[in-house]
Amino acid sequence: MSSTSETFGGSTGTLTGAADGPALPTASRSENLRLTLGYFLPNYLRGVFRSRPQVARLVAALDPNRRGMELMQGLRRRHGRGPVVVRGTSGPTLLVLDAEDARQVLAGPIEVYAVDTWEKVSGFAAVQPEALVASHGRQRTARRAFNDAVLDAGCPVHRLAGHFLRVVGEESRALLGPRAAGGLSAEQVRERIERMGRRCFLGEAAAEDAEFSRLLGELLAEANWMGARRWRAGRTRRVRRRMMQRQARYLCDADPRSLTGLFRTAPRSPETAPEGQVAHWFMALGVVNAAVVQTLAVLATHPLQYRRAADEVRAADLRNGAHTVAGFEDMPYLRACVQDAARLWPPVPSLMRRTTAETRWRARVAPGGMNVLVPAGFLARDGERIDYAHRFAPEKWLDGTAERDWAVSPFSRGEAQCSGMELGLLLATGFVAEFLRGGDLAVAGVRLSPQQPLPLTFDTTRLRIGYRAHRSPEGT
Repeated sequence: MSSTSETFGGSTGTLTGAADGPALPTASRSENLRLTLGYFLPNYLRGVFRSRPQVARLVAALDPNRRGMELMQGLRRRHGRGPVVVRGTSGPTLLVLDAEDARQVLAGPIEVYAVDTWEKVSGFAAVQPEALVASHGRQRTARRAFNDAVLDAGCPVHRLAGHFLRVVGEESRALLGPRAAGGLSAEQVRERIERMGRRCFLGEAAAEDAEFSRLLGELLAEANWMGARRWRAGRTRRVRRRMMQRQARYLCDADPRSLTGLFRTAPRSPETAPEGQVAHWFMALGVVNAAVVQTLAVLATHPLQYRRAADEVRAADLRNGAHTVAGFEDMPYLRACVQDAARLWPPVPSLMRRTTAETRWRARVAPGGMNVLVPAGFLARDGERIDYAHRFAPEKWLDGTAERDWAVSPFSRGEAQCSGMELGLLLATGFVAEFLRGGDLAVAGVRLSPQQPLPLTFDTTRLRIGYRAHRSPEGT
């Protein structure tokens, strides 16, 4: 047994085994137990790769994010800025509790703070073992170059944005019929976003292929178990084979207005596995869906921000036309609303890394081969650190305050930042804009108010988004 595992969780309160320098503090057994039962376990049960709706409803009642906030602030008061060594799902884990340390991890080289943790490799084995986020070294370099090229990483507007925005407008508008007055569920929004994704990623021929999305959903549900249900391995392979066969139809005769139509010109090597990158883009639609639902809910309950966003959309449409690239670029405030809704309730609340070498944390040292957990949800809502932690504050993205703060990272940062972050923001912003063009929003099932601190846990299982179209002058 290594010195790390021998001292981990013991009564000494430190992690030994580094080459030199003072050791990092270690959580006590009781602290580990409270953190596991109050935060890690509930979030695991809710579903890491795919939400389990019935369980998610029960978990939301426990308010694990509030408990996690209290526990992490308590750890920081007791042990200092950290990081603190805690028990993780796959061994000793450095729990980052300070903004400076979060920047060190997220801005650090991917060769040292690697993304292919045990949790990701085990989960993606069921869905897409060749995925970028489960890769390291030469494979990751090749796959990142391919993803960056197809997704136009770093570009605020994708080269196919004009077509994508028209698709987004059509799919979101399809929700806004008479039934919307009675309230749309998060599930109904998700189905439309998945259809939007099939059209944008695979092409128009895939628009009605709900079976592809169903098969992917089944694989993601299995990925939640991270390989623990070995007796289902055969079934999982068959499901994945069926999904890949359906996907292959669209890759063979790629729609030039889709992401698959860009494969031909993207860089590739024997390690790239282009067909193995697609499933992760559809997984990322879960992030888009969460951002859309959360933005609609918070706008519906914040009249001042709602009016400003709706006025911006109307003005942008008048100047540039609806569903246009110029119109999207003319909506910085609405985009900031999407970003801040994602900050308030990050779709990926914990960013995991593993160290491949010794790391230094101010005067302290940790050996290589450890996991690192950056709790994005905690750091973005840390009221002891930022004054806008628990309120809806899109202006903080407009003035650069949130962008400069690396601890505020709803879409990760640095070398591991999602290649499709800009594309995801474009799709989410375009989807929300359609709800603001000609109607009024209302929300039920959640308690949000500009007069009260916003809750740390957001339960979408009870959410209903109401929409009523404005009556025309003739109707009036």
